[in-house]
Amino acid sequence: MSTETETPPPSRRLFVLLPLLIFLGLAGLFLSQLLSGRDASEVPSALIGLPAPQTSLPALEGSNLPGLDSKTFAGKVTLVNVFASWCAPCREEHPVLLALSQDKRFTMAALNYKDRPENARRFLGDLGNPFQAIGVDEAGRAA
Repeated sequence: MSTETETPPPSRRLFVLLPLLIFLGLAGLFLSQLLSGRDASEVPSALIGLPAPQTSLPALEGSNLPGLDSKTFAGKVTLVNVFASWCAPCREEHPVLLALSQDKRFTMAALNYKDRPENARRFLGDLGNPFQAIGVDEAGRAA
């Protein structure tokens, strides 16, 4: 009978220590992000500080409003809202947009995103239309 204790092979020791090493690595990464001083509420965008892209979209069929043309907004403060009839958050934000439409300091325009014209008209008919121009983005390229 042998009194020697058997040592596990190195690969087995690594397998046992691997979860601890992964945890320590992730904890270090998270700590470095927390201590970086970066504002987590800031959303990075390549367009911040640049003029809005030139956009020209056809009008929503049957709406009696002009389409979306960025040239008509030159020199004005314009809120452009992207909406679709199938978008649940769009329905939730719509009362706020209706209230904002009463403020004459800015223009409100809309970009109808990947929607059927009849569905968009029904959406605006049911909830109200706060927009002064509505452009249709059938392919979703302008949004």
